[in-house]
Parts: sequence; C-alpha cells; structure tokens
Amino acid sequence: MKKIKMLIIYALITLLFVMSLSSCAKKQEKPAPESENEPKPVPPVVEEIEGEIISIMSGVDMVPYYKKQIDMQKEIEKQKKDLAIKLGVGSQDNSQEQNGENKQKEQQTPISQIDSLIKFEADPITINDILLSEVLKAEATDKKEDASKKIPTDIVFVWHEINTKVTGLHKKWNMLESEVTKSGASTEAIKGFENALNNLTISASEYNYLDTLFYSNKLTSYIPDLINNFKKKIPSPIYFMKYHLRQIILDCRIKDYDKAAKDYNKLVIYKDGLVSQLIEKKLTKLANKLNTSVKDLETALKLKDLNIIKIKASVLMSNIESIKEEVSK
Repeated sequence: MKKIKMLIIYALITLLFVMSLSSCAKKQEKPAPESENEPKPVPPVVEEIEGEIISIMSGVDMVPYYKKQIDMQKEIEKQKKDLAIKLGVGSQDNSQEQNGENKQKEQQTPISQIDSLIKFEADPITINDILLSEVLKAEATDKKEDASKKIPTDIVFVWHEINTKVTGLHKKWNMLESEVTKSGASTEAIKGFENALNNLTISASEYNYLDTLFYSNKLTSYIPDLINNFKKKIPSPIYFMKYHLRQIILDCRIKDYDKAAKDYNKLVIYKDGLVSQLIEKKLTKLANKLNTSVKDLETALKLKDLNIIKIKASVLMSNIESIKEEVSK
C-alpha cells in the first residue's frame, strides 16, 4: 500500500514539474517576439519626398527653354503692335467702334490678317534646351509625358510652381524627421538634409536656376543614410549612383571636369557593390548592361561633350531603374 501511495505522489510531482516547465517556456516566448526586433519598413513618405525632388528638378530644368519661348512670344506681340500702328489699325477710340457692323468688320479684318501673318509657334524642345530632363524622365515616378507643354506668359509662374513644391517638401520632411531620428539615423544625415533644404528654398525664391538644381540633387544624397536603419527593398548603392550620375551632368554644365571625374569614381564604387549583389541574385544580364553603360559614360566624359554625356547618362539611369524594379519585387 505504501508503495502505491509513493508511486502516486511521485507521478503527481512529475506531472506538476512538467506543467511548470511548459508554463515557463510559454512565459519566455511572450516578452520579446522576434518581430519586435526586426527593423520597420521604410516610411512611405520617403518615396514621396524623392518623387517631389525629381519633380522640382524637372520643373527647374525647363526654365531656360520657357524663358527663351516667353522672350520670343513677347517679340512677336511687339511686332504685331508695330505693324498695327503702321496700318492704322486699333488707333480709333471706342466711340468710332460703335458706328455699325460694317465699320467693325473693316477694323477686324486687318487685325486678323496681322494675326495670320505674324504667328507665334513654340519651338520643339531640343537636347540643347535641357540639362537633366532625359535622366529625370527615366526615373520619374509618374511616367506620363506632358504632350503639350503650354508656354507660360511669364517665367514668374514657373518659379511660383517650383516654390510651391519646395514648400511641400518642408511639410513632408517634418513628417519624416521624427521617424528617422527615432530610428537612429546619423545626426550628420539629418542636419545635412535640413541645410540642403534651406539652401534649396533660398535658391528657388531667388530664381537661381543652377543652385536650385544643385541643392535639389544634394537632398537625394542624404536619403540612403536617413533610411539606413529601416527594412529596405532598394539597395543603398542605387540611391548613391543616381545622385552621383545627376551630379556628373551638373559638374559638366559648369565645366568642372575634375569634380565630374571624382563623382564618376564614386559612382563606380557603388556600381561594383551593386553588381556583386546582382550576381548573387543571378541577375547577370542586368549586371552586364550596367557595367557597359557605366563604361560608355566614362568614354563620354573623356570627350567632354555635354550632349553626349547627357545621352549616356540617360541610358545608365534607365539601366539603374530596371535594376531597381527587379530587386524591389
């Protein structure tokens, strides 16, 4: 009987011990799930900011073309007025215009003839009119092309639209700044973005074409460091390559070929890192195309011909975008 009691007690102790172990194991699972330790996804506002910067650069890049067309439009209007004065059209006062329909028709006919003789037609946009547009077109988030570019009556309207977008950037940055600070982004990247944004604002408000392009592009150089501690779909080398590629064109625009060579060398370093990742993913074809287009850009830089550099840069940007789409899947 004693043996039976002892066996029952032993069985109960064993059962309680097993239940205790199971309970402890469950408690240990709860405090720190793996998902809490994983980095958060990149905030959606980052893509919005990058898209807005590209949109700002696209608008600024059109300023020289618009300015030329506006000047031509004003010259045409002046020619019309001069011819109308010579023909004596439009010099009558309002009381004379009320002398009957025939009189009105006589006055209108010469004006319509002048309009048909001297007509303003906008010139097509050529490679000489634009600087970054072809490269920006390759990376634009909105791939729709504006088939009919309406020429504004004054360049002020173009800059007003640019400045409105810059103001919008400040609001988006305000949304992102607290998140990247919380994520542990470097103070250097945060301060750098803030300073570049302030300089961009000043340049755009002063209608400074080149400085606005430079500071817009500078903003993009801080993005990879700002999102460094988030879970990223896009490899960091892609962001850096795009920045240096645009910068090369800007350097060549002011004939600073030494700076362009330095930016090219940095681009190659990031390209090599990206190629290694592509080969690991067995994306050899994309890696080969990327290598070829980078080499072609190097040849163009040696020629020091801005138009050839722009063309080769746009081809390279298209290849970078193809890689971005592939690795983001």
